[in-house]
Amino acid sequence: MSVPIIAFFNNKGGVGKTTLVYHLAWMFADLGVKVLAVDMDPQANLTTAFRGPGTSELFRDLKIDDPTSSLGQVISDGLVLLSSDLMLPTREEELAVEWQGALGGNGNAFGALSPRWRLMRDLERDNEAQLILLDLGPNLSAINRASLIAADHIVVPLAPDMFSVQGLEILGSTLRKWRVDWRERLACSPSKGVDLPAGAMTPLGYVVLQTGVAMRAFEDWINWIPDYYRKFVLDDPPMSSISILNDPNKLGILRPYRSLLEMAREARKPMFHLKPADGAIGAYLQSAEDARKDFEALARAIVSKANLPISFSS
Repeated sequence: MSVPIIAFFNNKGGVGKTTLVYHLAWMFADLGVKVLAVDMDPQANLTTAFRGPGTSELFRDLKIDDPTSSLGQVISDGLVLLSSDLMLPTREEELAVEWQGALGGNGNAFGALSPRWRLMRDLERDNEAQLILLDLGPNLSAINRASLIAADHIVVPLAPDMFSVQGLEILGSTLRKWRVDWRERLACSPSKGVDLPAGAMTPLGYVVLQTGVAMRAFEDWINWIPDYYRKFVLDDPPMSSISILNDPNKLGILRPYRSLLEMAREARKPMFHLKPADGAIGAYLQSAEDARKDFEALARAIVSKANLPISFSS
């Protein structure tokens, strides 16, 4: 059985998606799960989060015509990073053309749409990964369409604001269309024995990331999330009686951790790895422990909701 691929995607930027993936990757590794974190955003924010200031040196050595030149880098025991491909934006038009070519049964088109997926599978086997976390850019581009066909599950990060919540309508309809379109293309594949991504893109749930502004300013929008998610992402009838606190589609609600997050970025480590030597003393140290509890609960919720055959070491 292939290792599950979970994509974290929202076409609205600024919701904390990359921060979420970064901390979850570390948390799964802390819990004894071997993780492959994949940066599919040309802005390379996840790569920069893991690699730090030296990231530019990594990209300087990449070869445009060699898709294997960005092989996985071991970040820690049980955590491997597949860095962003900065040349992806130059392939936007090509990917759009190949998407149409696949519908016509062009075998080369299928290969052009799935090279990073094949590389993920190679790295998964080489590093004995148990889980793949996929970070994508905030748009509905041909790049993200070609990336999402690799995903088994999709987690939607949300901020409790108008644009994030109302954007679920566009997000949900687009994901359904891409899912149907890819199935049509798979049926046209001239090489039935060739391994290709299934394009399941099954909605797994949402995570609300608080912005640090008083939550009462967003109470109206946070209360709309359960209905909007059901109606637009799941295409199910809304259930207005369900609050976000007991919504089965809610995977977690994360605190803002504003000062702690800045401290963690300075130390180049996840918030729950901060120690007094990093400046995390007193209330900061307690916040770091709270962050650990929050992300561990979220990691366990994701595994449970996706029914993954994964055991934790603690």
